[in-house]
Amino acid sequence: MPITKSSLNLKKISLIRNPCEFPYFCWFFSIRSKTTLTQYESDAPIPDQIFKSAAQMGSYKSGDSTFYSLIENYANSCDFRTLFQVFDRMKRERRVFIEKNFIVVFRAYGKAHLPEKAIELFGRMVDEFQCRRTVRSFNSVLNVVIQEGLFYRALEFYDCVVGGKTSISPNVLSFNLIVKAMCKLGLVDRAIEVFREMPAQKCEPDVFTYCTLMDGLCKEDRIDEAVLLLDEMQIEGCFPSSVTFNVLINGLCKKGDMARVTKLVDNMFLKGCVPNEVTYNTIINGLCLKGKLDKAISLLERMVASKCVPNDVTYGTLINGLVKQGRSVDGVCLLSSLEERGHHGNEYVYSALVSGLFKEGKSEEAMGLWKKMVEKGCQPNVVVYSALTDGLFREGKLDEA
Repeated sequence: MPITKSSLNLKKISLIRNPCEFPYFCWFFSIRSKTTLTQYESDAPIPDQIFKSAAQMGSYKSGDSTFYSLIENYANSCDFRTLFQVFDRMKRERRVFIEKNFIVVFRAYGKAHLPEKAIELFGRMVDEFQCRRTVRSFNSVLNVVIQEGLFYRALEFYDCVVGGKTSISPNVLSFNLIVKAMCKLGLVDRAIEVFREMPAQKCEPDVFTYCTLMDGLCKEDRIDEAVLLLDEMQIEGCFPSSVTFNVLINGLCKKGDMARVTKLVDNMFLKGCVPNEVTYNTIINGLCLKGKLDKAISLLERMVASKCVPNDVTYGTLINGLVKQGRSVDGVCLLSSLEERGHHGNEYVYSALVSGLFKEGKSEEAMGLWKKMVEKGCQPNVVVYSALTDGLFREGKLDEA
C-alpha cells in the first residue's frame, strides 16, 4: 500500500498490507497491560538504610538517586530479575519513575537481543509506572528493534506510536531510523517520500539522512539519483562528510565507473573532506576489479604518503587481485613490503599466494612461502592447508601432501 501525503501529514507510515501477518501489531496500545511485577517480589536486594542515606531534593524522595543507580547497574549487567525487583519496590513506595530509568533498560534489552521486551515495557510506562514517554524513549526502542534487523516490526511500532493516540512527534533521529528501515527493505521510493515530508514535520534532514538514502539508492543501482542528492544536500546547507563520499565512491566502484570516482575524489578534497582508509580501500578494490593493478599499487603508495595506514583489507585486496592476474610473485613482493612496514599477512593472504604460486607452476616458491609463514608464527588454517595439499597433488608430490 503506497504512502500518501495525507498519511504522512498525519505522521503515520502504514506499510502493513496484511495485519494478520504480525500478531503483535499494536497489542500493547489497545489494552492496558495486566502484567505486574509480583513475580519478581522478594526481599530488598540491598539493606533499607542505604535507601535512607540520600538527602531529599525537590520532588524526589530520599533514596531516589540510589534506586536510579541500581537500575542502571542492573541494566548494564542485564540482570533483569533483580532490576524488576527494584522497579517493584519503587512502585510500592510510590517512588518517581523518570524516563531515563526506562531508556537504560531499553538499551539493556537491545544488548540482550530482546526487542519485544523493549516494546512491551514501552507500552507499560504510562499506565503502570506513571512515567511520561517522549520521543527519546520512543527512539530508543525503535533503534533496538532496527538493530535486530526487524525492519517491518520497526515500521509497525512507528505506525502505532506516531499514528496512534500518543502525543509523541518524531524528530530527525526518528525519521533517520525509519528511512534506514525502509532502505533495508528495498522500499527506497517510500523512504524518499518520507524524506520529502520531513520539512513539513519541522525536521530538516541531516547528513545521516542523506547518507542513508544515498546508500539505499546505490544498492538499487540508482547511482545517478544518489549523486544528485549530494548536490541537493549542499544547496540545502547540509555539508557532506567523508562517509557521504565513501557511500557514493563505493557505488561507483561497484559499477566500474572509475572516471566518475576520480572526479568525486577531487570534489571531496575541495569540500575539505580527507580520504580515509575506507576511501582508499574502496577505490583500490574498484581498480582491482577493473584489472588496473598497477594503478591500485600506485594508489597504495599515495595512501602511505598521505599518512593513511593500510590495513589487512588493503593488502588482502591487492594481493588477491595480483594472484587472479597470474602475478603471484608480485604479490609475494607486496607481502614483503607489508612486513617491512610492521604488518603481518593473515592466513587468507598466505592461502591466496600459496594457491596462486602452485597454479603458476612455482611449487618451490610456494613451499618456501609456507615455511616462512610457519616461522613467523602465523597459524595455518583449513584454507591454507587446502591450498598446500591441492598444489602438491597438482605437482604429483603425494607423499609430501
